[in-house]
Amino acid sequence: MRKYRFSVVHAFYAAMGGFVFDISDNGETVTTEDYPSESSTNTRHTRHVPTPAAFTYIMKHFPHIIPDISEDSITDRSESSGLSKALLIVQVGWFCMDCASRLTQRLPLSLLEVSTAAHAFCTLLTYFVWWSKPLNVAEGTPMKGEEAREVYALLMCSRLEYKSALVMAETRAARDSLVATNDGQRGRRIILAAKALQRVLPISDSSPPVHPFRDRYEWSPPGSFLTWGLQSRPDELAAAASSPIIYGLVHFLAWNVHFPKHLERQLWHISSALVTFSGLAWAPLVYFMELHSTRMMFVIIVLIVMPLTYMLASGFLIVESFRQLFFLDPAAYQVASWSNYWPHFS
Repeated sequence: MRKYRFSVVHAFYAAMGGFVFDISDNGETVTTEDYPSESSTNTRHTRHVPTPAAFTYIMKHFPHIIPDISEDSITDRSESSGLSKALLIVQVGWFCMDCASRLTQRLPLSLLEVSTAAHAFCTLLTYFVWWSKPLNVAEGTPMKGEEAREVYALLMCSRLEYKSALVMAETRAARDSLVATNDGQRGRRIILAAKALQRVLPISDSSPPVHPFRDRYEWSPPGSFLTWGLQSRPDELAAAASSPIIYGLVHFLAWNVHFPKHLERQLWHISSALVTFSGLAWAPLVYFMELHSTRMMFVIIVLIVMPLTYMLASGFLIVESFRQLFFLDPAAYQVASWSNYWPHFS
């Protein structure tokens, strides 16, 4: 039984790498006796951060090794409070209200306002979804103890080692003395992994995820979790398809805005459409690329052609937003009245 409920704050904290295994120089996890204080600065220890897939595996089979900490102990580490988030939302909301007020009073919007509105709208959605997310993980919470040592060994097992550990755990549970006497011939990792599995028997033959640990500061390009996965989940593909739509649709507010040249208006229309519907075209290509992993054509389109097209289109939208400032209609300088009633900083 846990004292504190595992909430959305804990989930964000885990996905950010908040729960870690503390590893000593000899490659083993540090036990409670070895590591009495979380604030220890002993350089003999390094911290291994489980990937989200590995942490999900731990939650499914070994939830008791996850530290039972409160939300306050997590949010206290954050440098951003709810008040600062609320003030930012109020300010961004004022800008969105100002744009709506200008459209209602038939005052022209500049392209820079349209581009800013697109980012502001995405910012509001992000803050709404990430309201419970801590700002950063300065010092992770270690999973320590003898059981954590065994689970760490289990995660480090290869698929062959996992099968050996599972057989050893099942045999020990059946009290087969013959195999028990041969345990000394097994590797220490397999023995520790077998102890972990023996605690949760019966368990299905689902080995730990490949590459269970990551560098806390590793970086991966956008979309790499999809393109390099064995099989993308439908919800991941749906998110990748819908996200550009949310950002790109706002740019259609400038469909009839005054442009310096007719060619620039056409390029704006084309770029807005490319940015908006790029996800709808990209997600099916990722799906077909995974079905036909040997088709180099899909790989080139997904990893080179479409990202480059998106970058050029979105880059044009930003550059054109600043260029149009030199050709603004005089009505663009008129102040909308409705937004004055919204509390804001000016």
